[in-house]
Amino acid sequence: MTPGDPQHETYLRAAQAVAAEDAERAGVATYLRVDPGGPAPDPAAGEPELAARVRAVWDVLSGADADVTVQDVLAVLGDLELRPETARTPSEPPPRLAAWRPPGTPLPPRAVRAGEVGQVADAFVAGRLLRVVNHHDTPASRAEEFRRDLHWYAERFAPVTAEDVHAFCRTGRWPDASRPGIVPAFYDGFASAVQVAVPALEEVGLVGWFYPPTDFLDVPPPHQREFARAHEYGVLEHPSGRLAMTWEELTALAGRHEVCAHTATHAASEDVTSPARVLAEVLEPVRRLSAAIGRPPASWAWLGGTDHDPARPGDAALAATGVRLWTSNTGLRRLHP
Repeated sequence: MTPGDPQHETYLRAAQAVAAEDAERAGVATYLRVDPGGPAPDPAAGEPELAARVRAVWDVLSGADADVTVQDVLAVLGDLELRPETARTPSEPPPRLAAWRPPGTPLPPRAVRAGEVGQVADAFVAGRLLRVVNHHDTPASRAEEFRRDLHWYAERFAPVTAEDVHAFCRTGRWPDASRPGIVPAFYDGFASAVQVAVPALEEVGLVGWFYPPTDFLDVPPPHQREFARAHEYGVLEHPSGRLAMTWEELTALAGRHEVCAHTATHAASEDVTSPARVLAEVLEPVRRLSAAIGRPPASWAWLGGTDHDPARPGDAALAATGVRLWTSNTGLRRLHP
């Protein structure tokens, strides 16, 4: 595929649109590789054509920006194939296509990144994938648009619970064989997720996965905006009143939806190395969430969506907490059966 080829230009325009769009402003659709650690999936569930597109998009993007990763590839495919609207074309192409990385997070060598592309493509051939739409702030001003989007997803995809993921890992099959599943995910513990997202999810029958940083829920409302600015939160609007959900709201939504862990403050793995930081950002958030909802959080995610690395202190500590899944920007990994 060469510049000037229509498919090449489609992928490149989509990559430019994804990079130019405020990622916090819309549901960011993507695909995740699922690492089950169990039986091989049903071969009939494989998606070899999607795997071929993973490789094709990598060829286009890596030729345009040397710093792109498989995360960028999956976001482009999600934008083209998992959005109610077609990809937007930016008025001015952005200077780079690679997604933001937390400061201090190293970029792997190109050969390693190319290997990750191959691993994701192989997983998709085997049917080990999940569709996800990531959200942050979902303000009331966009409630109707958000509701329309969820209706579009609910018509095409099945809801997914954490137990559905574990069932897939045990059997190689998703519980709903007629439709692929989708996970609407909500990061950072915004009150808007409870006020706007939850009613819409329940209207259409989808299951949301919520990743609140626990310290944010403790901050008094007058100081929540300052806290959000200090910790890389993507706040779209600043209405009066609370910016964060309450612990009571979090406990209530856990009855039907999945509550996951996302550190205490919104920390990146590279910044959590000392025993004190591991306690504050990993162990204590998991303990508090477990006490609030009566079970361990369904999954874990760092700021920046880094994958599990047992050599990192925070990652190693998480393995002993009872959290069974790990969410990264490119995969959903099973830590425990």
